[in-house]
Amino acid sequence: MAEERCDIAVIGGGSAAFEAAVAARQAGAEKVVMLEKAPEDQSGGNARFSHTGFRFVFSGPEEIRPFVPDVPQEDFDILAIPPYTEDMFLADLKRVTQGRINETLAQHLVETSNAACHWMLETGIRWAPDKSVLVNGKRHFEPGIILQPKGGGRGQLAQWRAIAENLGVEIRFLSRVTALHGDHRRVEGVRVSAEDRDYDLAAGAVIVCSGGFQANVEMRARYLGPNADLVKVRGSRHNTGEVLRMLLDLGAKPTGHWQGAHATPIDAGAPDVETPLREDGRGNTMNRYDYLHGITVNSFGQRFYDEGESRIAYTYAKTGRAVLAQPGGLAYQVYDNKGIDMFRHGRDYPATYEEAGTIAGLAAKIGVSPEVFAHTVEEFNAAVDESIPFDPTSLDGRCTRGLDPDKTNWARRIDEPPFRAYPITCGITFTFGGVGIDTSSRVLNTSDVPITGLYASGDVVGLFFYNYPSCTGQTRNAVFSMTAGRHAAGARQ
Repeated sequence: MAEERCDIAVIGGGSAAFEAAVAARQAGAEKVVMLEKAPEDQSGGNARFSHTGFRFVFSGPEEIRPFVPDVPQEDFDILAIPPYTEDMFLADLKRVTQGRINETLAQHLVETSNAACHWMLETGIRWAPDKSVLVNGKRHFEPGIILQPKGGGRGQLAQWRAIAENLGVEIRFLSRVTALHGDHRRVEGVRVSAEDRDYDLAAGAVIVCSGGFQANVEMRARYLGPNADLVKVRGSRHNTGEVLRMLLDLGAKPTGHWQGAHATPIDAGAPDVETPLREDGRGNTMNRYDYLHGITVNSFGQRFYDEGESRIAYTYAKTGRAVLAQPGGLAYQVYDNKGIDMFRHGRDYPATYEEAGTIAGLAAKIGVSPEVFAHTVEEFNAAVDESIPFDPTSLDGRCTRGLDPDKTNWARRIDEPPFRAYPITCGITFTFGGVGIDTSSRVLNTSDVPITGLYASGDVVGLFFYNYPSCTGQTRNAVFSMTAGRHAAGARQ
């Protein structure tokens, strides 16, 4: 079999892979090869289907300003940009993962997040303000999430590709890795199945950025529990987990939450795989994240979770699992006119929904029991504590009292027609189970010893449990890919 040689082989073609390849070239690796199993027009991993926001530590508006030099000053001045500190980021990570995240890796992620985003800026990535809401003349962001690359996920990928090619990184599409050459002590290359041939690629180091297993129906059913094989896949159809399996077979340490995943509420009419981005790149067209401003009921017409537990950034990635557990894996987000007016993308944003002038009429249109549904709404309305002011910009504590479950924040009566119901289901973005790494991004074996020549970054790394703070995934990619590329270039034989 033919054999080639390179300094660094990077498995994958998404944002984590580009970051690792660019960092390796900048650190002195001469021949860096990216191996992307997808065809060119489908490449890019999950970043193709996300707005790719970044959560990172920053000191305030003065630090953010250089990231968005094209924003007119008068527009920048209305952006509310309070500092996001290391303590705040670490507390968010620990809280949403219920204290199970690896503290050493979490600390490294937090402490390096600022440097990684500045490295991206210095390397040539151009940025824009992230999504915000206008309240009382100021634009408010989710805590810590001020920026996204220009053009969203596809814009980020295009920028990285131009940077990588300018540095001489070789990108090979339709290049599926079928084996890792090595064992639990050392990896020295990979076997590649290209469109027209198979060949071995020897490498001074291999950086695995191949993603999770969310597009593999068999692995979802095996690891993620009942009905997980039926969920809709928001991201790439090519994240099927075979390289992750190779790593485990090699002796890599499994870590993270293997029954957990980034699982969100999406339009029940979404395609089974690869839900598309908005044209402006600022979000997935099928996301249904306005649940804070209404109630959610199952097909029996009953509420089943706290829609106002916290901000969207801290609840959306687990809400899909709550929906999946309902009969048929289906639910309905219900709003009155006041709630509809709070939609992030406007009340006329295209979506699957039914509308009626009465709750009974809405029940008939969505096929739930009118008596049960009406009782749910009446009970909810009676339980709203209207003595607490409504404030969409903060955790306002405006709650219901005496329900099971109660709504903790942003509770308002569902009483102003028209009424709408949006059918939703569970959409999976990436899986939380993966391999263990150290703070140099070296893959660990089951004895917690780094495997020489083997690194990993992105969704193939097991880091999160139960949930994750929104936009941490892209920051994780930048931190551990930058680390991997630099360390691999310096350590190669």
